[in-house]
Amino acid sequence: MQFSLFGAAVAEPVLDDLDGVLLAGGHWARLGGTARLSIVVPDQWRADALAEAFAGRGVAEADRAVEAAQSGLSVRTAFSAALAPYAERWTRGANEAPPPGFGLSPGGLRLWAVAAGRTDDAGYVLGTAASDDPVHLAAGAQLARLGLTAVSLVQRPGPGWRITSAKRLRRLAEVVGDPLPGAGRDWPC
Repeated sequence: MQFSLFGAAVAEPVLDDLDGVLLAGGHWARLGGTARLSIVVPDQWRADALAEAFAGRGVAEADRAVEAAQSGLSVRTAFSAALAPYAERWTRGANEAPPPGFGLSPGGLRLWAVAAGRTDDAGYVLGTAASDDPVHLAAGAQLARLGLTAVSLVQRPGPGWRITSAKRLRRLAEVVGDPLPGAGRDWPC
């Protein structure tokens, strides 16, 4: 497989990549001058990959990065001062919304696929938390910006965005890079 010059495989992991976790339904928590990012995922491979991604960006939770949750596995970073500006730029009052000038990185798209991507009979779906909020709309705009125009899904199997054409699916696989162990059918190829 050939990789794009701008794909996740060649990009250094940076904290901006965590934007992909927010598009997938992640949430910020704040404590003093620190912040923590968390998300609930349905599969162990996703939880392991996100915990590793957090560690690679220097914000891993030391003791309990992955814990059982009511609807899956909760994965979180440590409370970190390094994350406080990221939480600040994503927070509008009590709500989360993309910051002005938001641009998703290839690493962010990879983390979005890790957290909420899956193949279905019609293409590849990147899930979002809700279909009627600014995060969902920004997610679709970012896919289009990356050359991955997708269809908004409001009902089942959504909410999220479905990429359908063979050309766009190849582009998605190119940008997100090699599959992760355990991902199986839930990784674009």
